[in-house]
Amino acid sequence: MASTRVDSVLHNLELLHNNLEKRDSFETGFSNLREDFEALKLNLLFLKPVLLCARNWSSDQLKVRLRAFLSKIEAPVNRSGMDIKSLNLRSKSSFNLKSVVTALKPVVSNLLGNIKSFKQDIIDIYETLSSCSSSESGSCLRDYELVDFIDSVLQNLIDLLSRRYFESMEDYNSALHAHIEALEDKLTFLKNFIGFAKFLGVEERELGDLLAHVQVVALNAARLSYKCLFYKEDEEMHDPRMCSIISELLEKINPVDLQVYETYVKVLKAPKSPESLLTTQTDMQILKNFNDSLISSLWELLWCRTSFAVSVKDQMKRLYEGLRFLRSILNEAQENMNELNDKIVAVISEAGIVIFSLFLNGVKEVEVDSLVVGESADCCAMLVTTNNSVKLIVDHVSGSRISGSLPHYHSFRGQEVRKTTRFKPSRGRAPITREIVVGLEDEAQKVINRLNRGSTKLQIVPIVGMPGLGKTTLAKKVYNDPRVQGHFRIILWCTVSQEYNLKNLLVQILSSVGIQGRVNEEHKVLDEIDLMLYLKRLLLRNRYLVVLDDVWDIGVWHGLRHSFPDDSTGSRILITTRESSVASEVRIGVDSVEHHNLRELTKEESWELLQKKVFGEADCPQPLRMLGEQIARNCKGLPLTIVIIAGILSTIEDEAWSDVADRLTSAIVYDQCKYILELSYRHLPHYLIPCLLYFGAFREDQEIETEKLTRLWIAEGFVSVEELVQDTEPKRLEDLAEEYMMDLIGRNLVMVAKQGHTGGVKTCRIHDLLHEFCKDRAKKENFLQVLRGYGELSTFNEHPYLERLSIWSKVEQFKKSRLFCPQLCSLLLFSQIEESDSFMADMSFVFGIYKKLRVLDLEQMFLRHKVFPREVEALVELRYLGVQGAMSSIPSTIDKLSNLETFVVIAESGTVSFPDTIWNMTKLRHLHVVGWNVSCSLPSENLENTSDLWNLDTLSTLTVTLDDRAANIMRKVPNVRQLKIQLSAAECSVGCCNLSHLSSLEALEVSAESLPSNPVEFSFPLNLKELVLGGLHLPWSKISVIQELPELEVLILLGESFVGERWELTAGGFPKLMCLSLENLDVVKWEDATGGDDVFPYLRKLRLIGVLELKEVPSCLGQSESLEEIEVRDCNDSLKESVRKIWEDMGYEDLKIIID
Repeated sequence: MASTRVDSVLHNLELLHNNLEKRDSFETGFSNLREDFEALKLNLLFLKPVLLCARNWSSDQLKVRLRAFLSKIEAPVNRSGMDIKSLNLRSKSSFNLKSVVTALKPVVSNLLGNIKSFKQDIIDIYETLSSCSSSESGSCLRDYELVDFIDSVLQNLIDLLSRRYFESMEDYNSALHAHIEALEDKLTFLKNFIGFAKFLGVEERELGDLLAHVQVVALNAARLSYKCLFYKEDEEMHDPRMCSIISELLEKINPVDLQVYETYVKVLKAPKSPESLLTTQTDMQILKNFNDSLISSLWELLWCRTSFAVSVKDQMKRLYEGLRFLRSILNEAQENMNELNDKIVAVISEAGIVIFSLFLNGVKEVEVDSLVVGESADCCAMLVTTNNSVKLIVDHVSGSRISGSLPHYHSFRGQEVRKTTRFKPSRGRAPITREIVVGLEDEAQKVINRLNRGSTKLQIVPIVGMPGLGKTTLAKKVYNDPRVQGHFRIILWCTVSQEYNLKNLLVQILSSVGIQGRVNEEHKVLDEIDLMLYLKRLLLRNRYLVVLDDVWDIGVWHGLRHSFPDDSTGSRILITTRESSVASEVRIGVDSVEHHNLRELTKEESWELLQKKVFGEADCPQPLRMLGEQIARNCKGLPLTIVIIAGILSTIEDEAWSDVADRLTSAIVYDQCKYILELSYRHLPHYLIPCLLYFGAFREDQEIETEKLTRLWIAEGFVSVEELVQDTEPKRLEDLAEEYMMDLIGRNLVMVAKQGHTGGVKTCRIHDLLHEFCKDRAKKENFLQVLRGYGELSTFNEHPYLERLSIWSKVEQFKKSRLFCPQLCSLLLFSQIEESDSFMADMSFVFGIYKKLRVLDLEQMFLRHKVFPREVEALVELRYLGVQGAMSSIPSTIDKLSNLETFVVIAESGTVSFPDTIWNMTKLRHLHVVGWNVSCSLPSENLENTSDLWNLDTLSTLTVTLDDRAANIMRKVPNVRQLKIQLSAAECSVGCCNLSHLSSLEALEVSAESLPSNPVEFSFPLNLKELVLGGLHLPWSKISVIQELPELEVLILLGESFVGERWELTAGGFPKLMCLSLENLDVVKWEDATGGDDVFPYLRKLRLIGVLELKEVPSCLGQSESLEEIEVRDCNDSLKESVRKIWEDMGYEDLKIIID
């Protein structure tokens, strides 16, 4: 049969694809064929539904035409199918895959052309079959044939959506995408309904009307889905009416029409077969599927239709919760399931009738029709009855869990958290942000010897040890050691963790290559195979070191090992794992790998680490020494335990040390880490508890941007000026939040992942054991629930008072789970896999359901909207909003979000325009538009009667014209502290950028979109501490304005910020500069100041990246007593030698030199 032959061709194409992908696709030429190859597979898949229909149609009047149609398709499919099978066999043994690809090209092209030529024939067949179905009384397909047909149509819709068929089309209509998703959901309902009816044993004659109705709907759906395949060339598909056509079809599936309603209810009320129910796994799946469809239908009614009375809606919510509970029962093997069989089936049937009645009465309630009114009353009564039936099942299984009750434990609501005592730093000293390493010198030396010595063959070095022993700390120490940095040409780091995705790991590895090797946007959209090939080519013929940190299972190695070439350059793979079995299986070839088993700290090392963590450089007071040594001994040599205990000791009075020592003695070794975490948690002041638990919302081992995290804390209400005593100086909430962060770091609960230029905390993370603790405790306290993937989302039974939800999933999985938590106050949505998996996400259901949200973080989900989604305006309680998408403008009604404090827009390209009403949003503290070459524009005309944004603290990236309009805007943001702008010259020949009146401005970044013919004149505020410049084409003489800034601590000069070969320093310049970075500049001579060497008196860090023409650094740097680090990358050998000479002449052991 034709459909069977299509399956055979598809099978051989898949095998051929796998064989060709084993080799470099650029080398074989397959990369040039891939688009047509994928198009052929898609077109073959879309042939299957029409072939199924043509083969199985039972109406005599169309049989001749259908047979002719099948014969017409068979010839080209058979001919090309034989060629593809032959090429597949060749590809298995051929060393010259290029010749296979060459022979494959005409085969693919011809078959694809032939299939496309059948387009109009296929559309005509669908229309004819649909017309025939409408005129005949019964179905021309038997029930199982109809289910197969629906399955094939569903697969077509899934292919369109999952392959992101429309994503590259600029004119793609996101509404059409949403309608196709809805059509998929409704067809799934029909398929599940037929399955449930057959499962119930409903007789054939009772099914006739249902099957006839489904057949007509399915044929129309098949025709529409087939037309979507030709979206690029079919103008009809671009017509806005297309969405209306699909909507009409959806309404024919919903029981909003009395005839459809009666057809559905007739099936559920029909006499049932007396056979035993739920006898097989297949039966159980049928029941699950129909229950899922009912949940989906009820979820749609709850948030899409608002016409129900409050009492009815309350009962609907109870039924929704009950059906979700039944879903969790059906997903788990229950011991007493057999005695519940009949009850569960009966309840689901009842629920179906009730939900169908709700659809009917939801649209008919305005009509004075006795039948409908009667049905409405019956519907309400049935709701109560069905809910009672569900409750009996719930009580039978696990007690009354649906109705719920107020939690007896503390709930961290925003208002409660604010009632706190005065904030007090840990032990009155600043927390140590640099990592303290004790007792690993001998361990590090052993690992370094294995990395730098031995065979030139690629080798594995696994570091193995229990959680909290310091595996990652040792790996970082080795990774940053100058002997290792100098030995390997390429050094890469990747944190794997318990949950990982191969593509994300490859992107992470490539991102760590260095400044010149950063992964660009093109690499992010490559698939796993191409990324692996890219990485392999990068490493080929280089001596490299790759660190794979926190590996939990061997699948990581199996997925990545082909990316690591072994060309006898002495390369190494360093792995950290808690599992000895994983370390044993990670190998190259058959040789076993020697483990580096990390030892515990000695008693002396434990005491040294505890002292340093509690007292810094000071000694422990003598009265505490004996207790301190006892505590250190009882930590059993585990560094994690020691540093967390040190965090407790840093915050308690001396008299309480003995209590800690006594408690620790009673702890058993096996659970010691968990016990210490619990102990540390109990010692936290109550205002820090929600801040710590909030880390559980993020991924394990994730580096979190500190600024984003503290803004989320503020939006959640965890930070309040009420923390301060009345007599203290008022503080900004951001400063107070930063103090909270530093206190958590001081307690050794939070680790600094990356420091800022002058020592602040740029990113942070927590240990994976603490992360697990935070998730568990947050769940227990009903503070936060974390759900991962569809499995957890679909079986989660919402607590009625849950406030925060963190979801790690694709958007489509979140939507499919049909969660309904209208009371939710915070929703953080993270993409479970790679970024592009949630491309063109439809988030309208979020905006429709969760109207009480204070925090909504969608920054990892791409919204395919050219205009900002208007539905967001209903979320009037929002304080934090982060979105990503293609929108180029923000609607004027955005000011309805009057409580918004943080607004982040990650845009695709170009300029995002804000409306005049942005000036009404006076609570805004942070406004950010970010992305590659992305900026925003604020209205600059007629601002006399608008409000100033007095609270605005940070703003980026703002397009600034070099005329009076810029001054108008800057006057509206008088207290901005951090500002990023992009200059636009407009039609100016001379430009002036005067920012001197922004007295609060501390950090400024300036780039240029276009420039006037003459250099721009700048005036900077005197309080400026950090300045980043790029693309301004300023002569070096203009740097005099910058070097006189009295408070400047960080200066970063990017490509073309200054132009010219010579930069001469000026005596007394840069009086407080601590960090200087020069990147991709064309300067040739960097000369000392004339008549003095008092330049850079406080300089700590110097970075020279891609400064290709510079031969040496100024000699004054050799006399610097403050310099701590010099980093040189992608520069010429003379400059590198100049830096080495400084290091040798200075002889400072504390001076760190990084040269690549």
